[in-house]
Amino acid sequence: MTDQRLPDAETIETVLASQGGAWGRGVRVLSVRDLSQGLSRAAVLRVCVAVPHTEPSVWIVKVPGWGQQSLLESRDEQLDHREAHFFRSGVAGLLPRGTTAPPHVTVVGHNGLDWIIMRDVDAVLQQRWTPANAITAAERVALLHLPADGEPGLLDAPWLERAGYAAYAHHVPAAHDNLEALAADPRLRTLFTPEQVDALHAGLEAAPHLAARAAEIPTTLVHGDLTPRNAGLDADGGLVLIDWEHVGVGPVGYDLGTFVSMYRAFGGHGELDEPAVLEAYAETLSTLAGTNLRAPAALGYAVAHLTWGLHLRLGPGLTAVRQGLNSDAPAKLAAHLDDIRSGCLRALSWAPVTHAVTAGR
Repeated sequence: MTDQRLPDAETIETVLASQGGAWGRGVRVLSVRDLSQGLSRAAVLRVCVAVPHTEPSVWIVKVPGWGQQSLLESRDEQLDHREAHFFRSGVAGLLPRGTTAPPHVTVVGHNGLDWIIMRDVDAVLQQRWTPANAITAAERVALLHLPADGEPGLLDAPWLERAGYAAYAHHVPAAHDNLEALAADPRLRTLFTPEQVDALHAGLEAAPHLAARAAEIPTTLVHGDLTPRNAGLDADGGLVLIDWEHVGVGPVGYDLGTFVSMYRAFGGHGELDEPAVLEAYAETLSTLAGTNLRAPAALGYAVAHLTWGLHLRLGPGLTAVRQGLNSDAPAKLAAHLDDIRSGCLRALSWAPVTHAVTAGR
């Protein structure tokens, strides 16, 4: 654990000056803004810098492992190091045209921690997500199948995340407890009907079955945390992705499942036609692979909904509410509860694809 105070301008200036980068020589830090989400141990800072004879430029400085653990309680020992491995390994350079990571990334070691420094892509990330844009994103996500085809050993890297769909499975006991507590909480007792609570319990209990099904699905390179907050479309329709700490190997359809699962929660506008979004992904994927992968893609997509999506919402999501999150901000609390309810019910709607039992206990 490091000092919890965020890096100040002087420290950042020292780190930037210690290694040449696209920011230039003689760098001075003009301003620092904290962007840390509080959902991971990373400090994330927007830094405006200047060098002699040039216009100021804006960079993101990310220091994984800086802060304390959050309610997500990741048990992934590689989480604080994986994104640095990703950029140092050159895998980012293998991303196919149509998908990209932020440009001009430099990884610097400082005081035992990796500092990841990259161009700010906020203008891209702030674009409005719409159902039409989601279709484009689905087609671009399918392109992540290409790097492993071109580099057969790529997915063997030991630092890649495996079974990301089960990354939050350790929250399943808490999720069961939270569901049991709903009836006694005036704020939460109408969140789900008794029949829906039974179905959600059964969905949580289906985790081993879902893991077994996921192991049967063809794999691909996955971003691992592909939500609308971590993605944007550039002016050419390319998908720009940030936050690669969960990059790994996963079933086809998984990344799309996480994107759709969190579409409304993270700022998406309009109602998605989920089968249409899945078909756009599956068609592109099947064309790239030269074989029909529609059924495996649907299975991976459903598994993401029923594991990653349920585990997050019913575990740390409901725990945060019960601990008082947004209790003083009714509108935010209502939006959070709406996402928990709608996200869980949408997940259950995909259960038949997995043949998982989702009714009765």
